[in-house]
Amino acid sequence: MFAQQKNFANRTIDWSYKIVQGDSAHPKKKYYFPVPIVAYRPETRWILGLSLTHLFRTKDGDSTTRPSTARLNFTYTQNNQSSFRPFFDVFTKQNKFNFKGTYLYTDFAEYFWGIGINSPSQNRETYHFRLSKLNLKGAKQFKKNLYAGVQFNMEQMFKMSYEDGSKLEVSGINGYRGSFSSGAGFTVYYDDRNNIYFPTKGQFIEVSNCFYNDLFGSNYNFVNITLDARKYIRLWKENVLATQLFMNTNSGNIPFRLLGTLGSDSYMRGYYNGRYRDNNAMAFQTEFRKHVWGPVGIVLFGGFGTVSPQINTLLSNIKPNYGAGLRIMAIPREKMNIRADYGFGVDGNQAFYLTMSEAF
Repeated sequence: MFAQQKNFANRTIDWSYKIVQGDSAHPKKKYYFPVPIVAYRPETRWILGLSLTHLFRTKDGDSTTRPSTARLNFTYTQNNQSSFRPFFDVFTKQNKFNFKGTYLYTDFAEYFWGIGINSPSQNRETYHFRLSKLNLKGAKQFKKNLYAGVQFNMEQMFKMSYEDGSKLEVSGINGYRGSFSSGAGFTVYYDDRNNIYFPTKGQFIEVSNCFYNDLFGSNYNFVNITLDARKYIRLWKENVLATQLFMNTNSGNIPFRLLGTLGSDSYMRGYYNGRYRDNNAMAFQTEFRKHVWGPVGIVLFGGFGTVSPQINTLLSNIKPNYGAGLRIMAIPREKMNIRADYGFGVDGNQAFYLTMSEAF
């Protein structure tokens, strides 16, 4: 009886994957995968939306060419707020060039606690804003797995509104009335991962910078440097130990929303995005990824991070985070998962995330 049920389950899974990706005789070269977005936040109330992912290989690509991704996220809240976010990550033939881009438009509300790692919880207030943001990056492969290129970043924040008696409104910090920041810079990265969506071995190390300057039309002059270093170790079968160190440093005249922050669906999961912010931010995380059965996997993750006005004090007051997640294999041929994570931090911080692909 149990064997029959197991066989039926396996046959159902195989049938589902055949619809998604075809079979060995007729494999699909393009995939479309929708994921619903459902969340609740006090400042927005219920959030509903859709994330539509398109996975493909460029027309001139061969078997060595990595898959490319285009994604469109749209959300709408119970308070009539909205967010629109298209994204692409494209590899050309034999991975000679890599182009990435993100555009974000939001009419939203966020919490603000102040600046620094010791900003108290009772300082929380809500502000409303509109945001238009563009990030573009292009890189060429100069040696095997080694890329170098340029990037352009722009962020405009406008139509700010606040609660009565808002400390942010009277703070005088950079960008409290709105801001326009734009700049360009360079990127260098090494990437020998065996798969970009679910690597089981290899590493990814990127160093990039961006000069925000009035030459690019920016109202603020500052320099940003980012380090993203990841390592993947296969333990046994498809089980993986993944680690990441992320640093974001800024110097100059910086609008508050472009300061280094803790919290996101990628690192320091469990903290509200922007719960802590300052000139510099650092986060370290490690994640154990275990295959359970068929398309199902689980993860356990933990780490720590902090923000600081100076780089040399980044380790003076760290915040921990930890959590667990569920993985459902969406496209086995490309090893792309649907990801559901629940993360926890200190002082009651916690958050749930549902999206495509791994956190890092």
